[in-house]
Amino acid sequence: MKIFADTSKVEEIREFASWGIIDGVTTNPKIIASDGNELEPTIKEICKIVPGPVSVEVTTNDFEGMVKEGTAYAAWAKNIVIKVPVIPAGLKATVALKAKGIKTNVTCAMSYNQAVLAAKAGATYVSLFYGRIGDLGYDPFIVIKDTAETFRLWGCKSEIISGSMRSLLDVNRSMQAGAHIVTVPPKFLRQMAENPQTEKTVNEFLEAWKGIKKK
Repeated sequence: MKIFADTSKVEEIREFASWGIIDGVTTNPKIIASDGNELEPTIKEICKIVPGPVSVEVTTNDFEGMVKEGTAYAAWAKNIVIKVPVIPAGLKATVALKAKGIKTNVTCAMSYNQAVLAAKAGATYVSLFYGRIGDLGYDPFIVIKDTAETFRLWGCKSEIISGSMRSLLDVNRSMQAGAHIVTVPPKFLRQMAENPQTEKTVNEFLEAWKGIKKK
């Protein structure tokens, strides 16, 4: 089980990396824009902090444009993974980038069928969007579970990333469904480490120890 941080905020990534709990980072144009960051310097800094995969998404749906952007981004650091959309041109770009030795994260998959096609095209990672699949009226747990089982039966090398987390329950269910990786926003990473009963118990122990020391 791997956890990727779903953010482009360098200080947050640095903090989570110090906890020893993140295996990589995912970004997309919306995250970069929302965080108010410049793409190239931000990604290069993240790659220095996290030795694992750092996903950078192309900003075009044109095949040639995707290959050109992906090739340029991949040159920034050895651990960069190129995110391409699971559309026909994106599948084509996945093949072309793989031929160049560039790892890919085929993203925005909303169905079992799309995930299968992404794997067939040679995706290093296949991103199924848990929350958005639920929005369509399907059970994302079942979609991820069935995809993971098929990949296992085939001996498929592509790893499933579960993204679009809407709650901590989505994170938990993604893990239980068999996703190889869950990409988790900072809010939920902190929630995973916190529990009011834990805080209460730790404080009780500390207070008891203070009382013993005074005696």
